[in-house]
Amino acid sequence: MPSIRKFLLINLLLTITLTTYVTLVGNYYIDQKEIQAHLDILMSQYAFSLQALLGHEDIPQHAKEIQTNLNAVPERAKDFLRIHESNYQMLVWRKNGSLLLHSVNAPQISASNYPQGFHDVYAEGKPWRAFALNSLDAKYKILVLEGYDIRNDLSQRITRDDIYMMLVTYPLCGFLIWVIIGRGLNILRRVANEVANRAPSHLAPVSIDNVPVEIKPLIDELNRLFLRLQLAIEREKRFSGDAAHELRTPLAALKTQTQVALKATDPIELRHILLNVISGVDRCTHVIQQLLTLSKLAPEADTINDSINVNLVKLTAEVVAQLAPIALDKQVEIVLEAQKEVLPVMGNVTALSILVRNLVDNAIRYTPSGGFVHVEIMKKAQHIVLEVLDNGPGIPTELRERVFERFFRVLGNKSPGSGLGLAIVQQIARLHNAQVVLSDPPHGSGLKVSVSFPIVY
Repeated sequence: MPSIRKFLLINLLLTITLTTYVTLVGNYYIDQKEIQAHLDILMSQYAFSLQALLGHEDIPQHAKEIQTNLNAVPERAKDFLRIHESNYQMLVWRKNGSLLLHSVNAPQISASNYPQGFHDVYAEGKPWRAFALNSLDAKYKILVLEGYDIRNDLSQRITRDDIYMMLVTYPLCGFLIWVIIGRGLNILRRVANEVANRAPSHLAPVSIDNVPVEIKPLIDELNRLFLRLQLAIEREKRFSGDAAHELRTPLAALKTQTQVALKATDPIELRHILLNVISGVDRCTHVIQQLLTLSKLAPEADTINDSINVNLVKLTAEVVAQLAPIALDKQVEIVLEAQKEVLPVMGNVTALSILVRNLVDNAIRYTPSGGFVHVEIMKKAQHIVLEVLDNGPGIPTELRERVFERFFRVLGNKSPGSGLGLAIVQQIARLHNAQVVLSDPPHGSGLKVSVSFPIVY
């Protein structure tokens, strides 16, 4: 696309040209009407002036002398008016119809056909506008004429002068439009220069002081983009710091266990050390998987992409089946119970799988050997509720808000974990407009986690 300045200049000039052309055409027809009326008035005034002069008694006696002077009018007038003939032609007849006086170029016509008033006359091969009038004593008949070609020429000259004036002012108009648009676009240059001269780490909002109303939405969106970039950068920094902090301890433990294994001579002791190394590797793997999952869930996002209708019962059954071997190894009973008619949940399949896996996996991890994990899906009011209940140590009421913080773990908890599971669950739930609630189970110790999803109709 060409520059905004050129685009506006060309289109504004085209608009001005079109409107000026329409104005000229409209004015031509309007002027024609106004000019004709005005010239009729002048012609009638000319006729009435002749009527007043013809009331003099000496007119007939001096008719030849007056006619001679009339014949000399064009010659005398051209020195002052630069014309070769008058616009008006006049004819004066006696009562008997004989011609008394006439202009040099007046057409030869009879007076009998023209009563008093305006007339359109065709004589000597061209149309005329005429005004007939009787003298005050009714002895004479006066006819004043003006050629329509003269009248039309006047209208054309006025229109032509308007066109010449438009052509003269057209370049000036284009220049002024170019300058005005340029000044109006200076704000864009200022914003562009401000952004171009910024350091990569400077993501503060662009100032919107003295900014035109039309440009504010653009700058607002630019500032929102800067905010999202700043949040993304901070999230990446936090992710890097969290990863380094959380992996430092297990890696140090792996190094220590390896150093001890190098010095061990007892096979039983060496086996025990190597099992600890494997456990440390598993912990590092789990932490890395959770960190990668958390890094993909942008905290600043409002919704999640690729949402479809998800059969939460089927999805949960698949996750429970995958985690069943872990529960069996730990001798934890796991049960899934769901209502027959449960409506689907609108969401992302992968994200919901991660949410269910983290809840069930946490329940298995923190449930002692011989315990149980109960997973239930049901419809309550206008929500689909996923409940995961266990009989583990539970979480004190005063700490149930904090467990959603990343890497927070209850003191004294010896079960393996990264402290990221519930933070991931909370983020996924928020992206699905769901609510996570921690509460005590109906009977005995443990924890009940309820996730309420809005029903999709």
